[in-house]
Amino acid sequence: MEIVLFEKIAVILFGLVFGSFFNVLIYRLPREMNIAKPRSFCPVCKHPIPWHHNIPVISYIALRGRCHFCGAKIPIRYPIVEILTGILFYLNFIKFGLNGTFFINTVFSSVFFILFFTDLEERILPDELTIGGSIFAIGISFLRNDIYWVEALIGGLIGFLIFIGAYYLFLKTKKKEGLGWGDIKYIILIGAFFGPLKMLLIIILSSILGVLLWLIIVFVFKKEKDYELPFGSYLSIVSLVFVFYGEKITAAYNSLFR
Repeated sequence: MEIVLFEKIAVILFGLVFGSFFNVLIYRLPREMNIAKPRSFCPVCKHPIPWHHNIPVISYIALRGRCHFCGAKIPIRYPIVEILTGILFYLNFIKFGLNGTFFINTVFSSVFFILFFTDLEERILPDELTIGGSIFAIGISFLRNDIYWVEALIGGLIGFLIFIGAYYLFLKTKKKEGLGWGDIKYIILIGAFFGPLKMLLIIILSSILGVLLWLIIVFVFKKEKDYELPFGSYLSIVSLVFVFYGEKITAAYNSLFR
């Protein structure tokens, strides 16, 4: 009992630490900055942040959400990402245990999590995560028991064909891009990790989620009707749900045709 409690606490703490690193990725990858150098700094005054001002969540509270050196406001996203990453790691541990499946699903759920924020904030889905994640997803499929490498390849290929078709169809009919190339690369990752069926369900559910939120944004918050939706963020939300409940959702879908 004590060992299990220790593992839970350790997983959450690791999640908080990785959450701090994820904040670095969310800020630097869209700006094509080196993720290792320079050390963490205030984006306003550029002053390096000492380690004791960089403790996940605690430092934000102690500094009252402001830079110690210039007083600039620290975005609330920083502690939110750290806390959510701790929860994400914990949920993976509870769902899969401390094993290879935990490692694989934690890595990919983390990638989806980071891409949610980069697309939401900067409308960018970095190649390092989409293309790099796709290659890793296909490679790791040789070691997985729940999906074969052929399914990973087919899933990525079908996802690419669907999105590239939608891209050119929208471009021809509307004379503008309906999907970005980042979305096209992202769906390859999703297809390679989940396989073709789950990937198709993720596209459908992400589209429904996008439409519902668009209606809320336009008619409740009175935004313009041409408001651009960060579709990668919706793909990320649904993909995260599928990490934990993909089997149940797929089973429910299959039961509709029995």
